[in-house]
Amino acid sequence: MDSGKEQYQEREVKSQVFSMTQRYPAQWYALYTKSRHEKFVEAQLLEKGIEAFTPKITLKKRWSDRIKIIQEPLFKSYCFARFSLSEKIKAVSQAGVVKAVHFNGQYILVPETVINSLKILTESKILLDPCPYIKVNDPIVINKGPLKGLEGIVIEKRNKGARLVVSVDAIAASVQCTIDSDYAELA
Repeated sequence: MDSGKEQYQEREVKSQVFSMTQRYPAQWYALYTKSRHEKFVEAQLLEKGIEAFTPKITLKKRWSDRIKIIQEPLFKSYCFARFSLSEKIKAVSQAGVVKAVHFNGQYILVPETVINSLKILTESKILLDPCPYIKVNDPIVINKGPLKGLEGIVIEKRNKGARLVVSVDAIAASVQCTIDSDYAELA
């Protein structure tokens, strides 16, 4: 009789968890981390089964006796994680996480298109230059070349090229690169 009651309780819990995940689907959020803990937080989240992404750039650092190639986070003190609000505690309670980025009590979603654009940029091996947060009304999409599918905003038009910015509203940060304007079209 006890096993029947336990099975019923287990089914109830599973039903509640399923209901919570349907009400709060997994979405991307920005997590504010302790200084220099971005990669550590990403590893901890991945270990706990939470999808995480810290965009990184490769830099040459010069010391007095050597030059070393290192990877640094593109956005200092931020890691992106995909979780449902029912899993928020699991994500935010990780060592190194200060808080989930929020405004007026609402957690700020980071659109999937922004995460995908950041992934395309960081995997492309082109020179990236973090820049101040910029928001313009003309979004574009790259339609060919190594950055195909990238969405961003043009901030400067040149003869043959354009300066493209991908902005992450949730953390008020941007990254910019130069593209061939023939590869771009209005989104």
